[in-house]
Amino acid sequence: NLQNIDFLSIKEVSSLIGIFVSTINRGVEKGTFPPKHKLSAQRIGFLKYQIDQWMMGREMIGKVFC
Repeated sequence: NLQNIDFLSIKEVSSLIGIFVSTINRGVEKGTFPPKHKLSAQRIGFLKYQIDQWMMGREMIGKVFC
């Protein structure tokens, strides 16, 4: 049930992790960042748990995102 899943907008993700929207989009295209999900005809979002996992993995390996 999608109503019980937390989604974040790209602006929320950018603010949360401190990187530019363009950098997020580049990472999605390269496959180095969690995918976007179509929520409606005009709304795209990221699954919060995937962003959380990505951040934890980044901290564990000390990798810089580009």
